[in-house]
Amino acid sequence: MLLENVRVLDFTQYLSGPSATRMLAELGADVIKVEYGPHGDPSRTLPFVSGTGSSSYYTQQNRGKRSLCLDLSTEEGCQVARELAINCDLVVENFGPGVLERRALDWETLKKLNPELIMASISAFGKSGPLSHLQGFDLMGQALSGMMHLTGEADGAPQFTGSPISDCAAGLTLFGAIGHALFHRERTGEGQYVEVTLVDPLFAMHSIAVQGHSATKGEWSQQRSGRQFSIVVPSGTYKGPDGWIVLQVLEPQWPRLCEAMGRENLATDERFATSDSRVENAKALLALVENWMQEFGSDQELLQYLEQWRLPAAPVLSPEEAMRHPHFTERGMVRKVEDPHFGSIEVTGLPIRFGAYDPPDQEPPAPLLGQHNDEVLREVLSLSDDKIQTLEENAILLAESSRSDTQS
Repeated sequence: MLLENVRVLDFTQYLSGPSATRMLAELGADVIKVEYGPHGDPSRTLPFVSGTGSSSYYTQQNRGKRSLCLDLSTEEGCQVARELAINCDLVVENFGPGVLERRALDWETLKKLNPELIMASISAFGKSGPLSHLQGFDLMGQALSGMMHLTGEADGAPQFTGSPISDCAAGLTLFGAIGHALFHRERTGEGQYVEVTLVDPLFAMHSIAVQGHSATKGEWSQQRSGRQFSIVVPSGTYKGPDGWIVLQVLEPQWPRLCEAMGRENLATDERFATSDSRVENAKALLALVENWMQEFGSDQELLQYLEQWRLPAAPVLSPEEAMRHPHFTERGMVRKVEDPHFGSIEVTGLPIRFGAYDPPDQEPPAPLLGQHNDEVLREVLSLSDDKIQTLEENAILLAESSRSDTQS
């Protein structure tokens, strides 16, 4: 396993942080998920809830981790968490501003206790800057980064994406950053603080909006353009014989598309001969391409024809259709988990391939709340059975069974 013997203390909740630590767990890291008692990660209450203390949302992002449930509103609970932190290689958190500082679990405190520790943090806007005091979720990242401004119909409202791309981009970015921090420590012995926000990764994804506006001294700015890409035409979403097809034709592919359509004259037509003229006449070109597509008997026939001409295209699949597509199933992007609450369910897989690592045939389940309390405290802190029992009696240490007893 690539991250064998790397111990991670995971304070994260919901999606952005748990998605990063989930990938660490998939590569063999020992991820100890500290859940805030008595209810644990709030994502246990998100869709779809089993009725017995967890959700499929929680399962997907937390499989393969160990759960330790502490009452972090008490000093004793925070002291246990601090001792665990300084005995780990990495601490990951995505709490709001001031939460860890109030509990003396922040970077400034922990690095004094273990200079080799790495702490990785996701927040809405970072620990510095004029917005650092604000809380935020995925939509704030999409809005502030400029991504929403570019998404939707030209004369309509800005639109957010159907999936939480700010959370997911932050998790993937943090996952990559953690690997580099571990590599740096391997070479130097130095720990460090690593920070990712919900807004910065999306802002960094702008391919032309930032530098294009600057290079033209403010004369050009990218705007919403509906289902046509505003700067490369023909590129966008087209109605096929059955459903929707995306086509992305750059300058080298344009003459080939004209030939494939049997309309070689379009390549020299003054309305479409240059990339700029195609943008200016985007609506007319969309109609020509879409009408031509209707000549095929099915989307599949059209896609096969475009493939023969080496023209980049793809069907617009629903998530359910993607789950069954051979590309995702054969590459292991759809994984099965035997969940204690739901039975066998399908989840998304690791989006990275390593030559030195093969994913397991069966994904490990997500933990019950506080399932690993005893073993973690014995293994990491060498606590005695009596000490663990005292923590349980004082409700510092909690678990799913004890919570159920309290509620009943």
